[in-house]
Amino acid sequence: MAFLDVPRHPCAALDGVPVPLQLKSLSAMAAVYGADLHALRAQLPAAMASVLQPLAWRPGRGLLGLIAVRYFEGDLGAYDELAVAIPVGRGAMPRLQALGNLFHRRFEAFIAHMPVTTPRARDGGTRLAGFPKWVADLRCNEGGGWQRCALHEGGAAPSVTLACRAAPGHGPARELSLLSHTLLDGVPVVSELRLRQQRWAEHPGGDGAVLTLGEGALAEALRPLDISQRPLWSQVVPQAQALLYAPRRLGAD
Repeated sequence: MAFLDVPRHPCAALDGVPVPLQLKSLSAMAAVYGADLHALRAQLPAAMASVLQPLAWRPGRGLLGLIAVRYFEGDLGAYDELAVAIPVGRGAMPRLQALGNLFHRRFEAFIAHMPVTTPRARDGGTRLAGFPKWVADLRCNEGGGWQRCALHEGGAAPSVTLACRAAPGHGPARELSLLSHTLLDGVPVVSELRLRQQRWAEHPGGDGAVLTLGEGALAEALRPLDISQRPLWSQVVPQAQALLYAPRRLGAD
């Protein structure tokens, strides 16, 4: 069965658009940085804090992910997106639980910020699952061996820029599961994005990505997190498909 060929049903929150949402063609890049663990923990809503914990990779330091996606074809149309995500684990031993997830190619994160480029993408994400989306000026391009996604918030210079080393990627195709935690009408929910990476390239270490913070609301929100200058890991995905499932209450799985 083809990856996108799964049963779907109309979703009332989306005026009858069927779920899971089909995201038929996309490209992406991502980088994971170290950040202050206490500051990351303070980002989690109180309704989640008893269940979720930011993942610590060494004492006092957690993880912060930035993911830039270009959706070319799908149920919400074409748009660009920049997500700020805090990797989390559950239970008394969150790192052990996260390692188990990693074995099954599952990744779990609280979504803190998610600017997008179209009202349709904003409305679909917020109504379906409470994603913290707003319409923003995102400018994505490639040149000089780098892919870039820059958020402009009124100034001539970008507020936030993520750049990753460009690569054509390779196969074989692989499937991942991304579990996103959000608040929907004040209730903690988790939504699953099943991703089929058709071409991808990973870059462990500190020279695969560059994060630049300028002036603007999102930059000021990120600055207190004490983000490391160099990434721990980065990835580019020139070709992929995805399915976004309707959310379920946190703890209902």
